[in-house]
Amino acid sequence: MTRLRRLFLARIGPDIFSAKVISPALTAVGVFTFLAGALYLPSLAPTRVELIQCLLLLATVALLCTAVGQLAVVIDRLEVRSDKTTR
Repeated sequence: MTRLRRLFLARIGPDIFSAKVISPALTAVGVFTFLAGALYLPSLAPTRVELIQCLLLLATVALLCTAVGQLAVVIDRLEVRSDKTTR
């Protein structure tokens, strides 16, 4: 019974909410958003001004996703550093 309990309660893989998972996931979301939008945009036949505005908006979203991922890494490292100083 204890083996079965240990099997179901054991942690497998990294923590889903750690910076090691969040940063690459948000970077991938940003890149995918930009590429999908940039490839889909010509089928909408926008004017030149609308095209530039949409590309700038897509680039902003991609940069924000990457920035939030990097912020998660910085916060994670600061937490580790504060844990070391309190000990």
